[in-house]
Amino acid sequence: MTPTYEELKLRIEALEKLTSRTKEAFQITRTARRNYKRFLRFLPYPILVRDPEGFITYLNPAFTDTFGWTLKELKGKKGDRYVPESLSDELKNRIKHLPIKKNTLQFYTKRLTKEGKILDVLLRVGIERSQSSNPGGMIIVIRDVTMEKRFNRNRETMTRISQMLPQYPDLRKLLFFINTEIKGLLETESANTILLDESQKEFYFLSAAHDDPATRERIDKTRFPVDELLSGQVVKTGKPLIVNNLSERQDQYESRDRKIGYKVKNVLLVPLRTKDRIIGILAADNKKTGDFDETDLETMNTIAATVALSIENARVSRELRKAYEEVKGLNSAKDKMISHLSHELKTPVAVLLSSFKILSKKMSELPEATWQPTMERIKRNLDRIIGIESEVYDIVEKKEIPHGRLFSLILEQCQDEFESLIAEEIGEKGVITKIREKISKIFNTPDLVFEDISLSRFVEKRIDAIKPDIAHRNVQIISRLKSSSPIRIPADPLMKTVDGLIRNAIENTPDGGKIEILVNQKGKGMQFIVKDHGIGLTEEAQKRIFQGFFSNRDIMSYSSKRPYDFHAGGKGADLLRMKIFSERFNFKISLSSKRCQRIPEKDDACPGSIEACQKIPGPECDGMTIVTCFFSFP
Repeated sequence: MTPTYEELKLRIEALEKLTSRTKEAFQITRTARRNYKRFLRFLPYPILVRDPEGFITYLNPAFTDTFGWTLKELKGKKGDRYVPESLSDELKNRIKHLPIKKNTLQFYTKRLTKEGKILDVLLRVGIERSQSSNPGGMIIVIRDVTMEKRFNRNRETMTRISQMLPQYPDLRKLLFFINTEIKGLLETESANTILLDESQKEFYFLSAAHDDPATRERIDKTRFPVDELLSGQVVKTGKPLIVNNLSERQDQYESRDRKIGYKVKNVLLVPLRTKDRIIGILAADNKKTGDFDETDLETMNTIAATVALSIENARVSRELRKAYEEVKGLNSAKDKMISHLSHELKTPVAVLLSSFKILSKKMSELPEATWQPTMERIKRNLDRIIGIESEVYDIVEKKEIPHGRLFSLILEQCQDEFESLIAEEIGEKGVITKIREKISKIFNTPDLVFEDISLSRFVEKRIDAIKPDIAHRNVQIISRLKSSSPIRIPADPLMKTVDGLIRNAIENTPDGGKIEILVNQKGKGMQFIVKDHGIGLTEEAQKRIFQGFFSNRDIMSYSSKRPYDFHAGGKGADLLRMKIFSERFNFKISLSSKRCQRIPEKDDACPGSIEACQKIPGPECDGMTIVTCFFSFP
C-alpha cells in the first residue's frame, strides 16, 4: 500500500530525530575519544594500546621518553623490539593462564630501550574480551622501576654488609664477601679490591670475586706496577673513574689482560681512602647489562668507605696483636726475672738471718750500747728484704722454688753422714730434724685453704696484734666493727690485706690524726673500710697506686724508716699484692682520696704532726683516703 503524505511526513520527522540523536552521540563519542587520547598523552607513565591481533595502535609520549620509540615507528607492529628475546612469550603465557572472569593482571618484568638498555618495569595490563570471553585488545601501563629496584638492592646490600662485618674477623674472607656482593649488585663479571704496596710501588689483588673460580685464583696471585693499570691514575688524582669502552685502548692493556686471564671491556674504579692517604682501589669490571653510570659510582663510593675502614681496622688490629705479643713476651720475661730474683733472695737472706743470730749470741757478753743499735738496724733492713720477697712471692702467680727440693733431697741422701759430722763437731743430736724444719719454713709455703671467717672478729684481732707496733705513734684508731655472716677466703691473704691497709693508713697519717676502721654488711656481702685523715693522694697517684712499685712521694724525698712511722717509705708492691689477691680470691678493692690542700703537690712535705701543722699559716688540713674491700657472701 502506498503511504499517505501524512505517513511519509511522520517517517521523515522520525528519521530527522534519529539522525539528530546519532549526530549528538557521534559528537559525544568523538569528544570522549579526544579527551581519552589527551588523558593518555599527559599520563606520566608509558601507555601502549594493542588491537585483538596484537598490533600496536597507540603509544603515548611518556612511552617515547622512556623507551625511545615513537608511535610512527611501532604503529601497526607487534612491538617485539622492545621485549627481550628471553621474555617474548611471557605476556601471552600469563594471559593464557588468566582466569576467564579476570580482565587485569600485574607483574614485574624487563623491557628494552631503543639503545638496547634493559629496564626493570612493572606492567599493568587491561584486557578486552569478546562475547565468547576470548582475549581481545589490551591497554598496557608501564612503570619504570629500574632505579627503585637498584636503590632497594643497594640498601639491602649495605645492610647485609654492615650485619656481616662482625662475623668476618679475617680480612680476606670479609673482602671476598664484599666483592661478591658488589659483583651481584652491579651485575659484573668481576669485582676486586686492589691494594697499593707503597714500598714496592705495586698493586696487588686481595680476595677478588669472579665468575670463574680459576680466574679468581689467578687474579689473587697477580701484581702490577702502579703505572700499568688505570688504578694508578685514580691513586694519583684521588678521583673515581668510569671507562665504558676499553676496546680503543685494548693494545695498551694487553699485558694486563694476559696476566689476569680475561679481557676488561668496561671498568669502574673508586679510591679507598683512609684518614691521611689512598690505600688502594675498589674495582668492578665487565658490566653485563649496559654501561656503568653515576648510580653505580655512588654505590661503589658508599661501599668503598666500609672497605677502607675494614682494611684500616685490620691493619691496626694486626699492629695491636703484634704489640700485644711483644708485651706478652716481655711480661713473661719480667715474671720469670721477678720470680727468679724472689727465689734467689731466699737463700742469702736465710743465711744472713742465721749469721745475725749467731753474731748476736757472741756479742751478748759486750755492753749492749756498743752494738745493739747497729744490730737493730741490720735486723730492720733484713726484715724489709724479707717483706719485699714475701710481696713479690705473692704477686707472682706461677711459683717454683727449686732450692727447697734440692736441700731436702741432699738431706735425705746424706742424713746419716750429716748427723755423724754434726754430732762429732758440736755433740748435738736431732739437728737434722731442726734443719729440715728450717728448710721447710724458709722454702715451703703451705697450700692456702678457704675458710669461713667472721670479718669483724678477724679485723678486731688484727688491730690488737699491731697495737704494740704502733705504740710510738700518736694516732687515734676508731673502729666500728659490726658482726655478720662469715665470708669465705684463706686467712693468709686476708691477714696481709687487712694489715697492709691499716699500716698504709698509719704511715700516711701525721701524729695527732685519726684513722677509722669499719666493718659492716652491704647487700650480699661485707665491707672492710679503712679511712685515714692523713695527707691524701694526688690525682696522678690515685691512677697508678695499684700498679705496683709506685711511690706516692718524690724519689728524692723517699726514706726507709721503721714500719708504722709517718712516711716510713713503703716497698711499693703492697697495694699491687692486694689487687692481685682481690682477683684471685674474688673480692673487690677500691680507693678514693683527697689531697691535703696544704700540700697539693707530690713533692710538698708534711711536718708530720697536726699540732705542728696548725702553727703554720695556711688553709685547714683536710687530706683523706678511703680504701674499701667488698667480700661477697659464699
